[in-house]
Amino acid sequence: MTQTETAFTFSNADDYQLLGIIHNPSSSPQNAVGLLIVVGGPQYRIGAHRQYIHMARHCANQNIPTMRFDYSGIGDSEGSYPGFEHVTTDIHAAIDEFKKQCPELKSVALWGLCEGASALLLGGARHPLVSHIILANPWVRTEAGLAKAYVKHYYIDRLKSPEFWKKLTSGRFSFKNAISGFWNNLKSLFINPPSQNNVADSVTIDPRPFPDRMLTGLSNFQGPVLLIQSEKDLVAREFDDLISSDKQWKQTIHNKPLTRIDIAETDHTFSTEKWRSQVAEATADWILSFKP
Repeated sequence: MTQTETAFTFSNADDYQLLGIIHNPSSSPQNAVGLLIVVGGPQYRIGAHRQYIHMARHCANQNIPTMRFDYSGIGDSEGSYPGFEHVTTDIHAAIDEFKKQCPELKSVALWGLCEGASALLLGGARHPLVSHIILANPWVRTEAGLAKAYVKHYYIDRLKSPEFWKKLTSGRFSFKNAISGFWNNLKSLFINPPSQNNVADSVTIDPRPFPDRMLTGLSNFQGPVLLIQSEKDLVAREFDDLISSDKQWKQTIHNKPLTRIDIAETDHTFSTEKWRSQVAEATADWILSFKP
């Protein structure tokens, strides 16, 4: 199926010129929902292992108009990157431009990986045109959360690993380093207070840690949600630990029209062609499952 890819620039709230690319289907969209890919962290529109190009082309071939763009100060966009907690205005400007470029769109689905998923809940999904959100391995890391994930997943998994026992019996295993690392994680989990890293700065109205603000964003979003989780990713396990142990997160997830897809064997960025294809297909199929 033939599709076109159109590059352009558009202005954000600070009047910086941001670069965007729209992948247009060869025929009119089936359900008038476009897909906007929101990158994670200081990453540009191509994505790790060219994932976002692959996804955009796949979705366009499924008659879903898809847009990729660079944040301020990233890739080919002007300005300075403000951090994932402060990209809401860039996301909203991209949505507005998407609608301008594709006036037939009735709504937009937002897709985000890691910090991109966090950015959707921190404000990106508040735009009135957003009807669906796709969260892939959402980033909710705090010092205490990371320590808990290491203790619960990393160390237990190592005990199950034949390679660990082979290293132990061969004498190549350092008990000193292992015990030191384990003790530091326990201290972070039980002794140290939760980290305030990535807490909004003094100019932000809501001073709460960003995972708390993400929960508010998810609670306020009224549309359907797709959660994509990698099997072998510590970031995904941190999110799972949060939504299973925190009462408010657990209740919010339970009450949402949420579909979950776990992709076996995958790492954080879906780094093989097979995994990229699985994510792209799951995304397109989910969007197309909703009647226009």
